[in-house]
Amino acid sequence: MQTHFSTPIFHNSDVVVRVATSADEVQHANKLVFQNYVQDGFWENDERQLHTNKFLSTPEREVFIALEGEHLVGTISIIKDSSMGLPSDGTQSALMQKLRAAGDKLAEVSAFSMDRSRTAHRRLACLLMSYMYQYSFYHAGIDRFVVSCKPAHANFYESVLCFSKLSDLTYYQHSQTSGYLLTLNLLEAHRLFSIKYPLGSATRKNPYRFYLCDPQPGHRFPRGALARPRTVDWLKQSMRKAA
Repeated sequence: MQTHFSTPIFHNSDVVVRVATSADEVQHANKLVFQNYVQDGFWENDERQLHTNKFLSTPEREVFIALEGEHLVGTISIIKDSSMGLPSDGTQSALMQKLRAAGDKLAEVSAFSMDRSRTAHRRLACLLMSYMYQYSFYHAGIDRFVVSCKPAHANFYESVLCFSKLSDLTYYQHSQTSGYLLTLNLLEAHRLFSIKYPLGSATRKNPYRFYLCDPQPGHRFPRGALARPRTVDWLKQSMRKAA
């Protein structure tokens, strides 16, 4: 008998996280991104950028939203690699081509923004990221994430989420800030998380299970066949093959 991951933690019954299903939801998500990016100094206060940024409108973008009641309180996206390329190609083209040469199915983490007026927005951000990890790995069949972010965020991706830096500190003209290119192979992530966050007896609050294994009560995943099965046996076998 195969063992399935199933332990729910960090329950918040008022929050639902799912894929955006309408143009109106994507528009609301983009407006939250715009507000955050202007506040952080990444973008000028000019909403035309919402229409001229090709990666916001590409069909290769999957937009994930966190809803508290009817209010959109957070969003994050992945942009799947295609002939259009990915946002980080503009500054880190040589490193991006090296990643593609390995044959992994790439996606770039992008447009991560929260309603900062919510007192629990940091906790909601973790719930949103958990959804992104699990959707990408089990539903979309993504092999590897890339992300470009400023140093403070890069430290979080490294220390908590097991990403690794690929670049030196680089100036990004489009966002008018300096940052790093980071990456994470999602199968390798299971090994890294299991080492960093050993299960022990505290499985209900274990970050490994929260981010990578267990659907949370607020998660609403699409129905239909999975790209990868949600079973311990399959995961162990795949990690042995990759070792």
